[in-house]
Amino acid sequence: MKKILLRTLWILMIVPSLSWASHIVGGEIEFYPTNQAASRFYVGLNFYFDQANGRPAAETQTVTLYFFRKSDNASMGSIELPQTTRKLISYTNPTCGALNADLRTLFIRYSSEIIINTQNFNDPRGYYIVWERCCRNSIITNILNPASTGETFYTEFPALVQNNQPYTNSTPKFGELKGDYICLNRPFTFDFSGKDADGDSLVYSLTRPWAGFANTSNPEPVARGSSTYPQVTWAAGISDQNMIPGPVPLRINRQTGILNVTADKAGLYVFAVLVEEYRKGVKIGAVRREFQFKVVDCPQNFAPTALYREAGKTAFYKEGETLTIKRDQSKCLDILITDRDPNQRLTLRTIGINFDDASVSANPLTYVTKSATDTLKAQICFEKCVESRNNQPVIVEVIVADDGCPQPLLDTLRIRVFIEGALNNNPDVVTNLANNRAAIAQGTTLNFNVIGSDKDNDELVLEARGRGFQLNQVGMTFNNATGKGTVTQPFTWVPPCNAVGQEYIVDFIVTDVACNRQVKDTVTVRLQASPLPNNKPKVSTSLTSTAVIDVPLPAADGSGSVVFDVYSDDADKADQLRLYAQGQGFNLAQYQMKFDEKTGNPRLTSRFEWKPNCADYAAMAGKEMVVHFITQDNSCGTNKNDTLAVRMRLGNLPTATNVEQNTPNVITPNGDGKNDCFFVEGISSVACGPQFEKIEIFNRWGKLVYSSIDTKFKWCAEGVPAGQYYYGLKFTNQTIKGTLAVIK
Repeated sequence: MKKILLRTLWILMIVPSLSWASHIVGGEIEFYPTNQAASRFYVGLNFYFDQANGRPAAETQTVTLYFFRKSDNASMGSIELPQTTRKLISYTNPTCGALNADLRTLFIRYSSEIIINTQNFNDPRGYYIVWERCCRNSIITNILNPASTGETFYTEFPALVQNNQPYTNSTPKFGELKGDYICLNRPFTFDFSGKDADGDSLVYSLTRPWAGFANTSNPEPVARGSSTYPQVTWAAGISDQNMIPGPVPLRINRQTGILNVTADKAGLYVFAVLVEEYRKGVKIGAVRREFQFKVVDCPQNFAPTALYREAGKTAFYKEGETLTIKRDQSKCLDILITDRDPNQRLTLRTIGINFDDASVSANPLTYVTKSATDTLKAQICFEKCVESRNNQPVIVEVIVADDGCPQPLLDTLRIRVFIEGALNNNPDVVTNLANNRAAIAQGTTLNFNVIGSDKDNDELVLEARGRGFQLNQVGMTFNNATGKGTVTQPFTWVPPCNAVGQEYIVDFIVTDVACNRQVKDTVTVRLQASPLPNNKPKVSTSLTSTAVIDVPLPAADGSGSVVFDVYSDDADKADQLRLYAQGQGFNLAQYQMKFDEKTGNPRLTSRFEWKPNCADYAAMAGKEMVVHFITQDNSCGTNKNDTLAVRMRLGNLPTATNVEQNTPNVITPNGDGKNDCFFVEGISSVACGPQFEKIEIFNRWGKLVYSSIDTKFKWCAEGVPAGQYYYGLKFTNQTIKGTLAVIK
């Protein structure tokens, strides 16, 4: 990974082995984001190197590209790129390389992924990347002093940040060029186009190559920013309008990037193409791309010829005529092929102009001529579905190519033929639902089949569409299906409650898709669902009274709870019931109330259990709590619910004050059964509130005469004389003291 040091150049020392050499053929610079969010970009130099005539020492393992700002040509930094690809470029016809051993071109790519501080690249006039190198091939024909003339590689790109937002742009990407040469006085075409990943428009134009500032004494200088790099000097008779001279000088299609030329002078010609990038009508970038072509005197080569002659006729087909193939005739045409050059390998291909290429085939695809007078025969055949549409003929191009050098010579025969379509029966779709209507009760099931058929045994597609609704929303099930000649698919409806009370219209459509005809037939069914008759469910409990339940205090021994069973019944024994409970203003789990929801057929039973703890009792003391027990069946009407409310009341927690109020202050232990003993009523044994610990009774001298930890203690003054005594009732939070008179 390399990283640009912005505003700082990486100055490379020029080593002695980097001497000038005649080796440059051309190339271009590419620059585009790989992960713009992470500020990662690809930068690469595609370099074409003359292996046949260049010095091997001129090939380097690295190159340094320089970044500049367009507005003032200020340096933005540099990047050293390693060599990542090295290979010979091929010819359109690979066998042609052996005929020109002095035309061998290496494709060398130098590239890396880099990280850029994009905030430093925000100038609205944009930026450019430059690399300069000397020198060109000494045998170049159309410029002066080529062996001492350099080349400048140049690419412009827009600001990487615009309006404080990342601006995404990729320079055009170019395919690897072919090594083809040009034959004298023979038309030559060459694809010089690129592709733009952002969908921007590319405009191509020929431009004079740049020499730059590189020279024989400084073959790879540190690039300098410039608005006007030096250009090459044309040789006599050469200009920007005829870089390669001839009856058709070098031209380029501005939209397609296709070069064409008919050259009349042998030599080696260099040229440059400016590829400008436009977005919404505004130029945002440009790439200068150079290359060179060699023009040679080639051996004579005649183009092959493709002909067609209808059976029974002597004259050959002429372009513009229209043939007719009737529906009962073969959809094949016999093509005649000739070539005045013996021992030529010929290839045949077809292109559908107004129909799919894959729908026409040729056989055989290759031939070898034995003599100049050979006439070869091939057959092209249209597939079954190819036919004239909208009363227009089918147009096919038959292209025959030889294996000539540097590029195959072609002949194209364009044939117009009116192909009558086959007779086609419409498909048919039906159901086995009586009268295509049905009314069923909610919760029941309706089944029927849908059958699509075609007398021509064509491919069919069967589908269902609800008018204004989706089938699955109202419990309908139908899977679209395909078949040949016939297709059958089941339809099922189990109406849910939301489907009750309205009519549903379903269209079943069968489509004959053979040859993409899309011929259809439709059958419509109308369906309704009504609610089932229903008895109201009933909820009850095992309680014997509807009165408010007094909730017992939590007892120290763990007792003290509310427990009863809840029932859900329904006279409709097939109904599905649900039984559940809801607290009025609270959640059952909030107070540890236990009740399991139940579902199923009647009867349903579930137990309610509540054992309140002290915290619950303290929070709700003196209040009522209401639990609603609800049962519900699966019917669709309003008569489907029943509710029973159970009210539960929590008393007040006991206090020591209550005990003090119930404590006696005199006893008469005389055996008459009245007031014989000292005891206290109302000492609570519950787990909440103040807890009793013990009772102690002392005489007037402070001697302990009685003690007990039993809440139900009873002291009858046995063995002690009458008199004044003192007691202490000890609780966890206080001790209640008082006097007790014993009268005997």
